[in-house]
Amino acid sequence: MPAERQEYIVTLIQQKKAVRVSALSEVLGVSEITIRRDLEKLEEQGILERTHGGAILTQRMRQEPLYVQKERIEIEAKRAIGKTAAGLVGEGETIFINSGSTTRQIFSHLGRIPKLRVITSNAGAIAELCNREESIELIVVGGTYRWQSNSFVGPLALATIAQINASKTFLGVDGISVPRGLTTPIQDEAEIARAMIAQTHGSIIVVADHTKIGVVAEFVTCPLKQVTTLVTDTALDDDWRESLAHDGIGIVVANAES
Repeated sequence: MPAERQEYIVTLIQQKKAVRVSALSEVLGVSEITIRRDLEKLEEQGILERTHGGAILTQRMRQEPLYVQKERIEIEAKRAIGKTAAGLVGEGETIFINSGSTTRQIFSHLGRIPKLRVITSNAGAIAELCNREESIELIVVGGTYRWQSNSFVGPLALATIAQINASKTFLGVDGISVPRGLTTPIQDEAEIARAMIAQTHGSIIVVADHTKIGVVAEFVTCPLKQVTTLVTDTALDDDWRESLAHDGIGIVVANAES
């Protein structure tokens, strides 16, 4: 019965976080078309998110994780992502970088790139770049300091961003979803990220480890179609990678070992 199948799928995806159409078809003894219909129904209920070959669990973020807590999660993956993202920055560029524990790792791996200008709302940039002599010009947007995210937000920060045109934006996110886009539980943080995107004439690069995939928070930063590239870790689900590629988003995988 459809209800029994769907109940089984819900139980399985809550345990494994991801399921494949082919495996469900074999286990439940029904066609892949039938399984896809089941997944469509469950997606309409907000339980899961369909991918190219299956589905992943939709995880609701009800509360903002504190910066000091996020710094301790997936440390090696974030370090590798930051290093890989820094490698996408070229000489003479003007770039935006928003708040987050993953984006902070970009600063520590920038090296001495000539004529680089970095505009950021991330207070962690000051500690990371204070000993770089004059090889990197750092502009902190100012505004109201949020200790929860170690960042600056508000009208003053938005006014600064509005005066600058960047070639790239690097975004840390709380959630990534194909139908719901990039999301965050804090409206002020979403506004800062949207302002950076609006002032960028080049690539929008998201830096996020695999734990952010399928997470949905209250406030939308932007739809996924505005993202040029996702820099992530090796644990990204293959089905989700295929779904992103199908939507024209480039995937750069950061290997912690290298």
